[in-house]
Amino acid sequence: MKRKIIILVIAAIILLFAWAPWLDDKQIHDRILRERGWIDGTITSPEHLNLTDEALEKLLEESRKLGIKNGIILCDYNVMWFPFGRYVASCEGGYYVTFWGEPVYWPSGRGGVILP
Repeated sequence: MKRKIIILVIAAIILLFAWAPWLDDKQIHDRILRERGWIDGTITSPEHLNLTDEALEKLLEESRKLGIKNGIILCDYNVMWFPFGRYVASCEGGYYVTFWGEPVYWPSGRGGVILP
C-alpha cells in the first residue's frame, strides 16, 4: 500500500511538471518577442517594406499595441503547451521554453528549434 502511494505521488509530480501550469503564455510571448524578435525576423524596420502610408501606419499601430516602438511585427508568435514547458512558434520556426521559464536558444543565430 505504501509503495502504491509513493508511485502515485511521483506520477503526480511528473504530470505537474509536464503540464507546468505556472507558466504565463503572455509573459513568455512578450519575453521571446523582446529578446528574439529582431534576430529571427519577426520584427523589421518600416524602411524594409514597400507599403502605402495608410497600410504602414496601421502596421505600426498594431506593433505599438504589442510594445514595439521602432519596428513592425511581420508574423506574431503563438505560444502553445508542450510537455515540460511551452513551444513558441513563429513563421520561421520556434523556441522551447522549459518548465522553469527559461527559453532554449541555439547559437546558430536566426531561429530556434524547428519541429516537424
